[in-house]
Order: sequence, then C-alpha cells, then structure tokens
Amino acid sequence: MAKSPVPPTELSDVELVDNVLRGAPGAIDAFYNRHSRLIYHCIRSRTGGQDVDDIFQAFFERLLKSGFRALQLWQRGSSLPVYLSSVIRNFVTDFHRSKRMREEAVGGTMELEPLSGAEGETITTAAQLKELRHIGVRAWAVLEARDRRLVCDRLHRDLDNETIASRLKLSAGTLRTAMSRAQARYLAQVRQLAPEFFPDRA
Repeated sequence: MAKSPVPPTELSDVELVDNVLRGAPGAIDAFYNRHSRLIYHCIRSRTGGQDVDDIFQAFFERLLKSGFRALQLWQRGSSLPVYLSSVIRNFVTDFHRSKRMREEAVGGTMELEPLSGAEGETITTAAQLKELRHIGVRAWAVLEARDRRLVCDRLHRDLDNETIASRLKLSAGTLRTAMSRAQARYLAQVRQLAPEFFPDRA
C-alpha cells in the first residue's frame, strides 16, 4: 500500500526545503505559508517600516528567479529562520543600495567617472548626461555579480582599494586585475548600448 504524503504542516524545515528545491507540488505555497510572516517581520525590523511591501515582494521574486538558490546554500542542521534572517539582512542592504543608485541616476547626482571624460569625449548637455547615466545603470545591471560589486564599490561608493580588497578578501594584486577587467567590461557594455557617445577615432 502506498504511503500517504506527509501534510506540509508536519514536515521539518529540511523536508520542506528539499520539496521546494525538487519542485514538489504545493511546496512553494507551503514554504510561503510557514515562513512569509517571519520574512516580513525581518524586513520590517531592518527597514523601520520603509519599503517593506516592495522589499517583501522583491525578495520572493528573487527567490523564484534564482531557482531558490538561497535555499540551496542553506546548511542543513542549522536553523532555517536564523539563516533566512541573515539572507534578508543582505537582501535589504542590496535593495536599498540599488534603489539609491537608481534615484541618484535619475536625479543627476550619480557620477560615472570613467564615462564623464571617456576617450576625451565631452558630454555637453544635461539631457545627454542624463541619458548616459541611465545607460550606465543598464550596463551595470547586466554585469556579473562580482563585476557589479566592484564597479559599485569603486565608482559609486568611492571606496579605496584597501577597503574593497578587505571586503572581498582579495590580495592587492588580484583586486587591481579584477577591478581593471570589471571596469573594462562595464565600459564595453556602455559602448555597446550607446555607441553614439563614443565615435570611432580616425
């Protein structure tokens, strides 16, 4: 006789997460029902109530789009609520950083250092500069995660090499190489999106 499935409410967190990762029917709903309140309150405690609903929605969208990668990284045997709190803390920080960058780009306060004087070209009008900043954000968004972080830390947060190397646990030499390549890939994306700003030299 076939064994009856265990009701979701009686599953352990390990069993629940394993069901989510293997795509078991109803597993995502069961995960949401069990942990959405915890996630919401963690976000609220990190933000003081600001943007809670937007961050809550964005968090679950990220989980879905990433194939629940955060749950794949959870170490079985440790507390899932404690782990989720840590994931949410990092997500809230990234959410606010990205929002601030978008607002600064629209407001005209974000400087894209390698672009403002790239190849000796001068952006002469506010409209052109605003358009280029939008393109800069789009180019940043398609970079790989490590390149995005390097570009953000250097160009937008204006961190020094020592601080960035410490944050990423890189040697000074490795950081220089990684930073140079990240900036080159970033500029290549911008050039691809906006070739009119970078006419070929004769």
